[in-house]
Amino acid sequence: MEDRLDDMIIEMAHHLGETIKKDRRFIRYDAAHKAFEGEPQLTRMMTEYSAQQAALASVAGKPDVGKDLTDAIEGRINTLYLEITENPVYKEFVDAKAELDELIKGVNDEIFFALTGEAPKGCSGDCASCGGGCSVSDEHIYD
Repeated sequence: MEDRLDDMIIEMAHHLGETIKKDRRFIRYDAAHKAFEGEPQLTRMMTEYSAQQAALASVAGKPDVGKDLTDAIEGRINTLYLEITENPVYKEFVDAKAELDELIKGVNDEIFFALTGEAPKGCSGDCASCGGGCSVSDEHIYD
C-alpha cells in the first residue's frame, strides 16, 4: 500500500512538473536560460568575474601585495559586475527566473497549506492587504 502511495505521489509530482512546463513563466525562463547559456560574451565576462574574485581573495590581506594591485582587481571586478548586470540577456534571465521562482513558491506554499492547514508565513488571510506572490491563480488559495 505504501509503495503504491509513493508511486502515486511521484506520478502526481511528474504531472505537475509537466503542467508547469506549459506555463508562460516556465516557457519564458527556458528561453531566457538558453539565451543566457548561449551568449559567449556573457559567459566570458562571468568567467573573468569569477577569476578576478579568486585573484582578489588570493592576494587580500597579504602584506607583500601592493594596494595598487588590489585596487586594480577590485576596479575590474566592479566593471565586470556592471557589464554583466546591465546585459539585456542577463537581465531577462534574472527576471524570468524570479518570475518562475515566484510560481514555484506559490505551488510549494499551496502544498504546505494542504498538508498543514497553515497559510505561509506573511500571509494574513486578508487579500486586501496582500502584496501578491502567495497564489498560483487569481483567487486566494487559502480560502
